[in-house]
Amino acid sequence: MSYAPILAAAFVLWPVIGLLGAQGYGPLLAITALPALALARPKMPPAIYALMALAFVGWAAISETWSPATRGLISGNLLEGDFAIRASSVRIVLTTLFGMLAVAGALRIASGTAQVSSRVMLGAFAVQGLVLAVSAVFGHQVVAMVYGADPMEQAKGFQNIARNANAFLIVLPILAAYIAVRPGWRWKGIAAAMVLAAAIIVVLNGSDSALIGIGFMLLAGFIVWLAPKTGYRWLISLMAGYVAAAPVLIGTAINMMRKMGVELPASFQSRAWSWELVIGKAVEKPLTGHGVAASKTWRDTYSDHPAWLAQLPDFWAAYPVVPGHPHNMALQIWAETGVVGAVLAGLTLVLIAFRLPMPKTLRPDVRYAIAGLVGVVASLFSFSYSVWNDSFWASVVLAACAIILLSRRNRASL
Repeated sequence: MSYAPILAAAFVLWPVIGLLGAQGYGPLLAITALPALALARPKMPPAIYALMALAFVGWAAISETWSPATRGLISGNLLEGDFAIRASSVRIVLTTLFGMLAVAGALRIASGTAQVSSRVMLGAFAVQGLVLAVSAVFGHQVVAMVYGADPMEQAKGFQNIARNANAFLIVLPILAAYIAVRPGWRWKGIAAAMVLAAAIIVVLNGSDSALIGIGFMLLAGFIVWLAPKTGYRWLISLMAGYVAAAPVLIGTAINMMRKMGVELPASFQSRAWSWELVIGKAVEKPLTGHGVAASKTWRDTYSDHPAWLAQLPDFWAAYPVVPGHPHNMALQIWAETGVVGAVLAGLTLVLIAFRLPMPKTLRPDVRYAIAGLVGVVASLFSFSYSVWNDSFWASVVLAACAIILLSRRNRASL
């Protein structure tokens, strides 16, 4: 039994889930991981980075006991189609376990046995890109047709398109790297045109974080090219440092921009104010934090901050400063799990940084796909999702499995 066709089948569903709003990658990871039970063999003793990751996840789960956002374990009925796991801690733990299982299954794929499966995977990613291109051109018409004339419902449609753009961005490094390293300048031109087209598409679809992610993807690839021995260590260790010092780094950056009179776009200015409030919350409970998903309960509106409201139209008065979560995972870790969570998360990243092989020892397409994925995740980590968004992390794990699958494909010409 090979795990490669199972992964290929999962990636056939990848663009479908993206089209539906990219919220189903958690269940897709679970379905994909279960067959790995027949293949994966637990490594004893477990790798230290895995133990540290489990320690962080365990601490986050424990923090739900003092979180004001605790809402019970489950809700709804499976037979009626409204079943949901309400407890963030359960979703976090399950996503971690399923992720480890899927990666273990992917690592057991034998080299040279993923020729067809990897083609299917790459084809699915290309289809998602084409769907996004269509949505960029005809998005308003499609949203009006599917969601009706209600502006609130249409907003949901555009949000789903933006989430699909983020999901495509996660796999763009894999597709671009695969094409870019093919022999001949023609293929490099095609890869460059693909990345440029992706940038235009995400701009038209209104996903600022995805556009920044493309920049981070290219920067990460450049760092790995510049440092073929230590590139991955630099990239992921910088992420670890960012997590460890997030309140100081972000607070200092906000103060510097204020003193320099820098005017941010409206969406980023609102994030900056949100981050200021979150830094204040982190200071309130520095050791243990407020508990997982506590930011959902922070009800400050702009009317509570007259200095900020004075810079906005009056209708912003009732808007929450923190809209559900901080849109910065590093700050959210600090505010909700405290110093303990930040240290555990940072150490996990450092251990992963020193566990990855040297970039130069990997095939070029695999080398740059890993770098690009780190860059994209750094952007979405900083500007988009809640740190407890299981669908996002499931999509990242599946992308890691995709890189492993790609590495098992023979490329004699490289």
